[in-house]
Amino acid sequence: MEDRMSVMALLSADSCADLREMWQSVDFDRLGITFDDGSNPMSLSGSLLFSGVSFTYALQSCPAPAATHHIFCNADLSDIQSAVHIDLGPAVASGRIIPAIVQAMLELGDVLGCNLGIKAVFWSPAAVVSGYDYYAEAVAQYTKGAAFPALLCVGFDMSTVDIVQTTGLAWLCDQELSFAHPQLPVHEAMRYVVRLVHDLATQGAYDRALELPGLHADEVVVVTPIPEEGKVNARFVTGKEAINSAQ
Repeated sequence: MEDRMSVMALLSADSCADLREMWQSVDFDRLGITFDDGSNPMSLSGSLLFSGVSFTYALQSCPAPAATHHIFCNADLSDIQSAVHIDLGPAVASGRIIPAIVQAMLELGDVLGCNLGIKAVFWSPAAVVSGYDYYAEAVAQYTKGAAFPALLCVGFDMSTVDIVQTTGLAWLCDQELSFAHPQLPVHEAMRYVVRLVHDLATQGAYDRALELPGLHADEVVVVTPIPEEGKVNARFVTGKEAINSAQ
């Protein structure tokens, strides 16, 4: 099988032959997974249904893909020998901007990972690799109503002073975010960024300029979408500037 880049790859330290053996022993009915389009557990690749959403899958021998961001990943990625690649099925390929479909994909990664001894999860739109234990916990919290698990699916570039720039967010909502925070330290700025990413990933792209309330009474976040560039600029303002902006 040729190397391929999927949206999500469940990374295993087992050989592809061993991964296939584990795959074929999984009780897919118990997990709420059914096979589609003539696929079956004996197939190395095919189509499946989970939570009413169709996905394609492929088991493959491969090293760990090159990741830009490593999130709570204690696994030695040099040990990775194989992966289960997961993509949205053709019928729902445009559903990447529908939160319920993305959530189903994340949950599918969790249930398969738990049953296959997966070490880490790679999310290609943002080139993020997460340790499986952190991935599973973040997805579980999201399904219980917590914020969108931004660290699993979005990369954050802080190389420019006082600016946080996302990568991979556009896959979820057709917009990347640039957040300017000259008055805030990075750890405080990330509280705003995570909130904005949650809004974008779960409610869709901003279609007009907005002034959003900050975390404190004298703070405002000014949001300015630039549709032709597929991005949205957000700027933190405080004090007199925030009061003037709100008036």
